[in-house]
Amino acid sequence: MLKTITNLSDRIAQAERGVVRLIALALPLMVLANVAGRAMRSPIYWIDELSVLVMVWLAMIGMSLTLKTRDAVAVTMLVDAVPPLLMKIMRILIDLLVLVFGITLLVLCYRWFDPLTLMRVGFDTREFSGQTFNFMYQDTTATLGVAKFWFWLVVPLVAVTTSVHALSNLLRTVATPASVGIASGLPAPLAGNSGANQ
Repeated sequence: MLKTITNLSDRIAQAERGVVRLIALALPLMVLANVAGRAMRSPIYWIDELSVLVMVWLAMIGMSLTLKTRDAVAVTMLVDAVPPLLMKIMRILIDLLVLVFGITLLVLCYRWFDPLTLMRVGFDTREFSGQTFNFMYQDTTATLGVAKFWFWLVVPLVAVTTSVHALSNLLRTVATPASVGIASGLPAPLAGNSGANQ
């Protein structure tokens, strides 16, 4: 089970890293295009909104990836000062908390998107909003004219990936002897020189 979950988590992390790189490349290009448009007195208004939405995707996917690699900002003075066995217990508790966070976020997203009700009303968004008073499927972006829920899909996606990464890290922590340091959540070839905690 550990190998299966770890392999799945590693593949998700590779995909996340690719998406993060793509967004990090696209964002400055969008901003530069908008600056050029404004300089020529022909601003591209929808790029502003798209940039903000893409930055949210970058932050969410980046959060999932840093939880996988254990590179999230943390104060480790206490964890580093205790004996190895207690350190392992504390790391297990941390991994459990991240897993609970991921699962809680997934449950909240399920309640927010409410796919069963949407299917029950035949994907009629007006009927869905009338029954649930949840207008998420009808709300559109101001300048793009696209339904906002397409951009909000990153939240349940990250809830799933975070849960997989947290479970992988938890299983890895439990399987690692207390006398051995907990390595990064990424395999060596993927981790590279990312500065992962060893």
